[in-house]
Amino acid sequence: MVSIPLPAEKEYTMRKPYIFIILILLSNSIFSQVIVKPIGCFAGTNGTNPAVLSHPEARGVLVTEKWSSIEQSPGVYDFSALNNKINTVKKAGLKYSLAIPAGAFGSPDWLIDSLDVKYHSFQFRSQTWKLPLWWDPICFRRLTDLITQISNQYASDTMLSHVYVSQMTVNGVEGHLNGVDMSAFAMDGFTNEKWITAAKSTTYEFARAFPDKPIVFEVHEIDSDTIIPATIINDLSNDPSLCDRLGLGMWWISGKTTYQSDLIDFIYNYQGDKYAQIIGRSDQSERFKDGFYGTVFTQAKDLNIRYIEPWPYEFQHHTIDSLIEDFNIWANTNFSPTDTCSHLTSIKQLPPTKSDLIIYPNPTNGTLSLKVDFSYEALKIIIFNLNGQRVLTANNQTEIDLSKLPKDIYLIQIHTDNKKITKKFIKK
Repeated sequence: MVSIPLPAEKEYTMRKPYIFIILILLSNSIFSQVIVKPIGCFAGTNGTNPAVLSHPEARGVLVTEKWSSIEQSPGVYDFSALNNKINTVKKAGLKYSLAIPAGAFGSPDWLIDSLDVKYHSFQFRSQTWKLPLWWDPICFRRLTDLITQISNQYASDTMLSHVYVSQMTVNGVEGHLNGVDMSAFAMDGFTNEKWITAAKSTTYEFARAFPDKPIVFEVHEIDSDTIIPATIINDLSNDPSLCDRLGLGMWWISGKTTYQSDLIDFIYNYQGDKYAQIIGRSDQSERFKDGFYGTVFTQAKDLNIRYIEPWPYEFQHHTIDSLIEDFNIWANTNFSPTDTCSHLTSIKQLPPTKSDLIIYPNPTNGTLSLKVDFSYEALKIIIFNLNGQRVLTANNQTEIDLSKLPKDIYLIQIHTDNKKITKKFIKK
């Protein structure tokens, strides 16, 4: 993970008692932050058609531009194409969300051709693609520089709703590796640990660059498994420095439950903010459950998704106006447009904390021991799998027998009278 520097603690000399009193009274405003979060329906990718922008139920538009378009040569940035789209949306009085595709589809060729970034070659849709390795130091540094430049352009814009994390995946925003032979990818250096670390580090870079915006990480199964996306989301969600700004993205919602069913179960149980983009247009009936587009919105409500992006086609041609209006009303009823964080939300400002729970050994092959560095009267222990299912409970124990659990990644949750601590561990 990228190391995030923390400032030295400042010392204040209180020369008059009333200063201390005033600081206490103002503490809520100083050490809290109101985060504006979107709810309801935005139009999907680059919906800048006038008919889309004038739709009465459109609350914003997703705006995208490839990394290769923004930085056509190393260190030379051109935001004109992206700004044209953004300005068109803003002139219509709408907010915009932002996604910059990287990965195989969006990364500039010079990353590999000029800077010798390591890559994996694969076939997808009858074409050969080069996927820069996310964990390559040069790749990550250039991606970090890009994030900084995007922040300089848009972080202070009040019309920016939220930002999607750029990923070194196939399409560069969605989290999938469709078409990639995972055995061959492993030969080029892929491991679960490298991927998880790179994904989390990139998310932290976006969070630091956009300190008061929601940050959304799109999830897909990788190698037909939920372990990687669930670990990324759980680790980030449990980090107080992100202050509940992290959202889970589902860019393939269709009403169906047969595709990535385990990941759908995880999304159902996930307690944080959820964002979605519909998998296709309403005239592509084969993409939806029972051939009926409306099942998407039924599923979105069942999954408790606060925000959804139908394709611009729907707004332009008024194909599903009643569904969009209904979802907007439902979202207004079920979600708040603002969230208050009680922590210092800048990662640079977050003070270091000492862990008061240690679990060991981790990974473990049988018994997990707990070291609890605080007093308590009662200790309740709950272990969940990454689908959010409870698999074991115990009370007032500091050694937990895991012999009956299969090999996997788990979450252990410790409950006392006034604390709840969650940690991740691996059963090998």
